[in-house]
Amino acid sequence: MARNRVTLPLPVDPPFSFRWAMEYLSSSPSTVLENVDPHAGLQRVLYLHGRPVLLVLRSASEDVEHPALFVEMHSERKISRAICDAGLQWARNMLNLDQNPHDFLKLGKRDAPLRQLQEQFRGMRPVRLASPYESLIWAIIGQQIHVAFARRLKYRFLEHCGNQVQIDGHRYPVFPGPEQVLRADPQELAALQFSRQKSAYIAAVSAAVADGLLNFEAISALPQEQAIIHLTKFRGIGRWTAEYVLMRGLGYSDCIPAADIGLRKAAGELYGLGRAASEKEVRDITEPFQGWRSWVAFYWWMALQQNNQSAK
Repeated sequence: MARNRVTLPLPVDPPFSFRWAMEYLSSSPSTVLENVDPHAGLQRVLYLHGRPVLLVLRSASEDVEHPALFVEMHSERKISRAICDAGLQWARNMLNLDQNPHDFLKLGKRDAPLRQLQEQFRGMRPVRLASPYESLIWAIIGQQIHVAFARRLKYRFLEHCGNQVQIDGHRYPVFPGPEQVLRADPQELAALQFSRQKSAYIAAVSAAVADGLLNFEAISALPQEQAIIHLTKFRGIGRWTAEYVLMRGLGYSDCIPAADIGLRKAAGELYGLGRAASEKEVRDITEPFQGWRSWVAFYWWMALQQNNQSAK
């Protein structure tokens, strides 16, 4: 019998907190295509082996020491073993289930600000974006503009370049592939308040991905600094963008986008500088956290989000 709905478990070594993953996504400017509900979990449609599939992440336990995670897959047609495998891999990447946090937690023993965050956000892990290409496009859109405006541009980008699919009677937006993005008219993007430079950068990297010149699978096999050097050869990708893509798109565990204004603000607050830290100061502060600087950055971002929500 054809199965168009499958539920599979997601084993993970504790501690792990699904709650904090949902908290981060619910207030992150990068959450555009994901539907986040504290009770229903996370919903996202992706093309897996050429077919649109609705993926739903759920947790049956709030105990960070005994997590019980599941991924549901819904499709209008039969879900094959290959689609199941791809859906499982996406879920494990998204929630960072394959990076054991034990060595990261040891860092808090010698750094009081980090230890405080580890205790506050017990079981939290960095949440990745759905694909490296998506993380790159979001990073370029967010370059040198306020996060609220960047979020509006992301929605306009999806409406103009993306499409929608129907599953179980509901319509869902889907992130466009590079070929779709290349069909976008630069003048129409300008009408959506994209700068000429930003439109050119998006077109340039999309062409590089479509042509195979920018190959994320090959980049993921490189040591971190080599990967950064390779990415920054492409027009529109500076060091901050490259570090963001490695962290959020490819899952590098030791990458910190130190020029990020949010991270600079968090470092200044956590380490008593009385001002935003400089990029160099962020790198100096995080030097003792080698191997886990992506995790440190994510915890700092989460602290900022929580402070911003408290201030409202």
